[in-house]
Amino acid sequence: MIVLPFPPPPLAVLHALELLQNARRGDRGGAAQGGAVADLERPREPAGCSGPLGTAVWSWCDDVVAWINHEYAWRPAQMVPACWPHHAHIARELPVLAVLRWEAENAAGPQLMEEWNRYAFPMFCDRMAQRLGQSTCRTGRHQDWPAESRYTAVLDASPR
Repeated sequence: MIVLPFPPPPLAVLHALELLQNARRGDRGGAAQGGAVADLERPREPAGCSGPLGTAVWSWCDDVVAWINHEYAWRPAQMVPACWPHHAHIARELPVLAVLRWEAENAAGPQLMEEWNRYAFPMFCDRMAQRLGQSTCRTGRHQDWPAESRYTAVLDASPR
């Protein structure tokens, strides 16, 4: 096989995406089934998801990272690091990237796929590389957050 298929989302993620799609279309049954539109869980933002859905999103993101690293990374420094869950900037963007890719794969035309290939994925890679900088995470050895001490100092100095 020349290329591997994109990993499908777990059933819980598919269900949440379907409810959101129905709400976007104005399908009252979909919105009613999921409660108010504002109350619908968004897999692209797992921090706001229930435990089971959040767990399913993170599991899917692991599969997506493996797929990205196989399909798109030529050099080790281009890979999404294995320690990605320890990097909030990557963990926040991966679910969005995965949902966009899934939507592009299921679109009737090629436009969404072209947008994913031209904009979403390269921009994700650029931001990831810029934010990781020269850290050893890019070569397979996790480096703890270099800004943590400053972040803690700011929190300690701010009035509460």
